[in-house]
Amino acid sequence: MIYKKLAGQTLVYGLGTIVPKILNYSILTVYYTRLFPVEQFGIITELYAYVAFLMILLTYGTETGFFKFAQHDSKGEVYGSLLTSLFTTSVLFIFIVSIFSRSIARSLEYEGNVEYIILLAIIVGIDAFSTVPFARLRKEERSIRFAWLKIINVLATIVSVLFFYELIPYLVSKGLLQDSWNTASNIRYVLVSNLIASAVVLVFILPELQIKKIRFNGRVLKEVLAYSLPLLVAGLAGTINETLDRVLLRHMVPDQNEALYILGIYGANYRIGVLLFIFIQMFRYAVEPFYFNYQGKPDEHEVFARIMRLFITVSVLITMGMLFYLKYVKFFIAPRYHEGLLIVPIILIAYIFYGIFFNQSIWYKLHKKTGYAILLTAVGASCTLVANIFFVKRFSYMAAAYGHLVAYFLMMLVSYFLGRRYYRIDYNLLRIGEYILVALLIFAIRFLVVGEKGLVSDTLSALFIFGYAVYVLYREKLLNAIFKKYGNKNSKSIKA
Repeated sequence: MIYKKLAGQTLVYGLGTIVPKILNYSILTVYYTRLFPVEQFGIITELYAYVAFLMILLTYGTETGFFKFAQHDSKGEVYGSLLTSLFTTSVLFIFIVSIFSRSIARSLEYEGNVEYIILLAIIVGIDAFSTVPFARLRKEERSIRFAWLKIINVLATIVSVLFFYELIPYLVSKGLLQDSWNTASNIRYVLVSNLIASAVVLVFILPELQIKKIRFNGRVLKEVLAYSLPLLVAGLAGTINETLDRVLLRHMVPDQNEALYILGIYGANYRIGVLLFIFIQMFRYAVEPFYFNYQGKPDEHEVFARIMRLFITVSVLITMGMLFYLKYVKFFIAPRYHEGLLIVPIILIAYIFYGIFFNQSIWYKLHKKTGYAILLTAVGASCTLVANIFFVKRFSYMAAAYGHLVAYFLMMLVSYFLGRRYYRIDYNLLRIGEYILVALLIFAIRFLVVGEKGLVSDTLSALFIFGYAVYVLYREKLLNAIFKKYGNKNSKSIKA
């Protein structure tokens, strides 16, 4: 059953996405928000926003291009050409940034911390180069290998962080190291830890490169880049939607200490909302190659439509779980950041819209109309820019959160109508509307009728979530299949 296979792939890719993220949230986010003052966490938030922009720039859409052209690449020229290209551009990037690091640091107002710029450049260069080897693991459905490499990355980061922020200060306090070695509360070592982790993964991924078998073909590279470069522009615009607020917040507020404080509050609470994004990433890793492989099948439209409906309902279930139990989830971040919890529901809804948009975007990827990606993401980027430039000064980070919501909603809407023209899929909007209406009714009962009543509300929340899941499975005619399979297993065990 294709849905079972897709679900299995999503779960396995989840090992490489959600397990590292859980480790990140349960250890690093909890640790950082308690170790660093809010203003220093604001700096970390801003620096990693730049990383998101640079990763899009240095991978220039090649991941999706690889999936599109590697389907009929018996000679391995697509892989070899892209790997060569990414290696060249990554090395050039690190070299150029290193030369102009002081000027870049000055322009970003980090003149006293030039090492931040150099460290970020090396991290991004290594991670960008690793993109295509990871993409090949996904194409070949080697999801276990993919997952372990991602987990190794986070484990290496955690070990390095604990080494710099716990072991070294401890040795200094015992007189075993000089005070000049003390790394406590210096955010430089957050970047150093990240660099160590990226280098470790690069070492593990070297066997996957198969350097002796690499075949470069300029004509093939040109063809792939012609397909991929519009995705670069779209990716940059999409990253504007996702991260520009964390870059602009610091520059929209005149007082720098206040700006970093606001950025720290926003960045920490945004990380709670990003928990839904983890699922979207899991789903993306599994479904993107699936869409390309399933193209041309007689029932492709019906299958893609059902995948959309199931994606929406799973996203709603995750949102229910997070909001119903927010009183527990909020402790992923330190209590001093809790004043920003109001943005969490807004970010979650925005990510549901983003996930729907991602599913819709398959129409321009399958039919080589990637130029439309620029238009769609430009619509969202415009909303993000307007929200941050004109409203942040008055409404602080709430304006940034609502900017995300409006941006992803409009991208979803425009993509839907364009998709109906070029690759019409009947998503059964009445059924989707029904699912959303039932979910809204559950939310209303949970928060307006039940409220917060300790164990009672927690128990009812679990029942609401379970009931909604059963309801969707029943409407999608999947409940009978599950019971039938379960019954067959039981009957076989009884016979045995």
